[in-house]
Amino acid sequence: MAIVNPAIAQRATIGALAATTVVIADMIGVGVFTSLGFQVVDITSGFSVLLLWLVGGVVALCGALCYAELAAMFPRSSGEYNFLSRSYHPALGFMAGWLSATVGFAAPVALASMAFGHYAKSVVPDVPPLALGLAIIWIVTLVHMRGVRDGSALQVSTTVLKLLLILAFIGAGFGLGTRQPISFEPSAADAAQIFSAPFAISLVFVMYSYSGWNAATYIIGEIRKPHSSLPLALLSGTLIVMVLYLALNAVFLYTTPLAALAGRVDVAVAAGIFIFGERGSQVV
Repeated sequence: MAIVNPAIAQRATIGALAATTVVIADMIGVGVFTSLGFQVVDITSGFSVLLLWLVGGVVALCGALCYAELAAMFPRSSGEYNFLSRSYHPALGFMAGWLSATVGFAAPVALASMAFGHYAKSVVPDVPPLALGLAIIWIVTLVHMRGVRDGSALQVSTTVLKLLLILAFIGAGFGLGTRQPISFEPSAADAAQIFSAPFAISLVFVMYSYSGWNAATYIIGEIRKPHSSLPLALLSGTLIVMVLYLALNAVFLYTTPLAALAGRVDVAVAAGIFIFGERGSQVV
């Protein structure tokens, strides 16, 4: 049985809700708003596209289940570093830690900030995207440097806002958008697309979009009652994101012609124009 250090338990200030928002916020990033444009170049079936995101969600859930079990056995912060060091050898944990610091964390932050600057051009076209990306990184960093409580408050509030906006976008899409001639029901022709190379390649982008389901394992030491709160956070957060991803992609396909999506990075902007009109890009 794993033993939690009483001193660490007293310092723990993050509850199950905040831990769940960490998972959700870390998963919902630029991937779901950019990858569909590359997928529909070769995959033109609505069912096949949604199956991509369903398969990615199931794989992420499997990973969350495994990490929940490992976290119950080794309740300490640092994610893969802790798990690999305790399960196999400290050398493996060391390599995983360096990989996470240099690629696993730094690269997604840079990519997210670049996408933020690209999307923001629709609202503030005169400000360089690079400056906007750097500014958002420093603002979030400064808030987290103030302490766990301020960081948790920012995490919960921004994640709730993100979820409300996404739900509003989904509702507006199905309520205001004009349905395109695309079917989400399976057909005999779908098999050729599902067992094709483009489907497998697209699954790589989908898995990237689901990355972050393990985010809460990096702060186990800050979570209250980690044996119960962490599995709940990992599983509920992953399930919520999977449902949102399926609904978002369904809205994109439902409201926007494939020709307008194919090869486009900012697919949400394209969908926004068809849902809200000419000012749709600014709304998104």
